[in-house]
Amino acid sequence: MKTIQRYRFVLILVIVFVIFYSYQPGSGYFETVDEIFSMVAGKPINASFPIVFYQSAYVDYRFDPPRLLIYTLNPCLKNNQLLLADLHFDEDNSAPVRKNIYGKPMDGYCPSIFIPASSCFYVPHTFSIALKPNEDPKKVTLFLDNRKVELDVQKVYKKSTEGITVCLQPVYYYSQWQNIVLYIEAWRAQGATRFIVNFHSATKETWKVLEYYRDLGLIEIKSWPSFPSLPADIADKYPKIDNSVYVLSYFMAMNICILDIKTTIGTVADFDEVMVPKNGRLVDYATKEMADANVGALYFENNYVLFTPKIYTSNFSGVASPKFQTTAKHTKYVFNASVLAVAQVHLPHSFVDSYFSWTRTKKADGALLHFRYSPRYRDLETTEKSFRFFPGDQSAHIKNMHDTAQKIFNGSIPTFSSKYYDALQKCLSKVDPVEDKVCRSTSGICREEMDEVADWVYDKSEPLFLVAS
Repeated sequence: MKTIQRYRFVLILVIVFVIFYSYQPGSGYFETVDEIFSMVAGKPINASFPIVFYQSAYVDYRFDPPRLLIYTLNPCLKNNQLLLADLHFDEDNSAPVRKNIYGKPMDGYCPSIFIPASSCFYVPHTFSIALKPNEDPKKVTLFLDNRKVELDVQKVYKKSTEGITVCLQPVYYYSQWQNIVLYIEAWRAQGATRFIVNFHSATKETWKVLEYYRDLGLIEIKSWPSFPSLPADIADKYPKIDNSVYVLSYFMAMNICILDIKTTIGTVADFDEVMVPKNGRLVDYATKEMADANVGALYFENNYVLFTPKIYTSNFSGVASPKFQTTAKHTKYVFNASVLAVAQVHLPHSFVDSYFSWTRTKKADGALLHFRYSPRYRDLETTEKSFRFFPGDQSAHIKNMHDTAQKIFNGSIPTFSSKYYDALQKCLSKVDPVEDKVCRSTSGICREEMDEVADWVYDKSEPLFLVAS
């Protein structure tokens, strides 16, 4: 009898183990998994564990049933670690409901399988649980022993407003303001109606360009400041977050940005990336393609673009007839904002109704126009193609960019200097040879060197991430 019980216990453990590692968005059995987890004895994360929490939790109604999402930065979790959470459903201080909420690394791996990030101590995680139909939390309180932290709750719904929202990964030590002028104007011409810029630092000239477009109501500048310190009693035992998180935790920033999209189509694109269709405007092309419910995203082949003259002379005339270097690497994509669950940089990770992203991702009839300051692949063949940044008359758009630059700088356009870009690359070059041993935590490892070359505009807001107290 004892032998049978022992084997039964082992079988239950195996089933739970398999379910845990297949526990992914869109799998269709969230409620069952959550119920099993709630019955299995887990270990609550305590006050000695180094963890910080994004200031808001989210209820994502794009899932069925809706899911509560909590975003954190912390080292790798053990399988049985969980957050103790009280969900407050009413404003009148009625009794909250206690939940055990389990977490997983956002991209599925901890430590990261991406070598430059593999040595980083802090990894973005999502703690998630399915909600019952009558559960509508207004606030979440998390408990770590005798400490606690309170998160407000934001709601995420399916999208109905036509248009494209462009998300920016955290902008840090940015100096190429000419890129931003081309970027904003080209994306506007392709149908973008809103830009969400996560801002950390930039030159004064770059900040002036961002302010100009912000004041026009085109871009929303969101703070992405330095990360907070851990509680004093454990701070000395662990690395500072700024010094051991990969590139300002851009992966978390872009996925939180996606939740803030209000338009039907979204994308995540750097300041030197514009996606264009072969014909017409991107918003029209993407809307038509994604009318097919089986298409959740369109990916664009990468084309490095060369201008003559370079736009860093503040002469945009070369935009009319760019040259191209094509590579299969580093694609980018636009997506149906009602169904994308988790974004990766170059391809979707998962959808709310399908974990297998490749079944919902289609190659676009178009191109990613990638105007790097220094193209990475110098050995690629340079060719001519018909793709252009703007639909229709190129000259009118080029004149508009010239006029816009004159307006921003009151007729006195600053001379471009590469010293800021060169300083950042010099700092990073010290990390790259030992990238499997050093976390590429740009904001931490490069700040001292970058402060020597410019008086940077830093975001000095209160940290977006909270510590339990």
